[in-house]
Amino acid sequence: MRETAGGEETAGIRVSDAERDAVIGRLSAAVGDGRLTLEEFSQRMELATAAGTRADLDSVTADLPADAAPAVTSGASGSPSLHISPIGGFKVNGPWRMDRHVIVGALVGGAKMDLSQTQLAAPEVVLTKVSLVGGARITVPPGIRVELSGFSLFGGTRIEAGPEPGPGAPVIRIRAFGIVGGTRVQRSRRG
Repeated sequence: MRETAGGEETAGIRVSDAERDAVIGRLSAAVGDGRLTLEEFSQRMELATAAGTRADLDSVTADLPADAAPAVTSGASGSPSLHISPIGGFKVNGPWRMDRHVIVGALVGGAKMDLSQTQLAAPEVVLTKVSLVGGARITVPPGIRVELSGFSLFGGTRIEAGPEPGPGAPVIRIRAFGIVGGTRVQRSRRG
């Protein structure tokens, strides 16, 4: 247990909502730095939200630097990362680094992305999907805020609801455009 200057133990002291929110903000910054995947953020956010004492809260960030400078990423220049495939679409499953703005383009074929093991280049990223025929199916872990916009002449939009992420949660802004093919966002399930 840690002690203050007066010798008083601090690890067993109860934490406030503001302290929990500050740790969630720190976790979100760690996602943007590439130190945590979205799945790791989701798991740690749940632990931080349930933390009762400082020891509980400190264990969530024990392996993160106290004041880390943001990592420089390939997409940090502001230019979007392009993934163009005339036929076939774009698929992601497993570890992947998602730049601040990703553009997926196809004549025929959409986007199928499992972002559970993804590292984000920033706490807020944008995914733009443009295709004539082909929708978007995107899986995110719990605790991630998803904002969806776009247009599809034939095809619906479906977002699987989950608990509202707390302040500081990473945001994925999805902009999906197409003639045929809708957009489905679902939350990953844990075993």
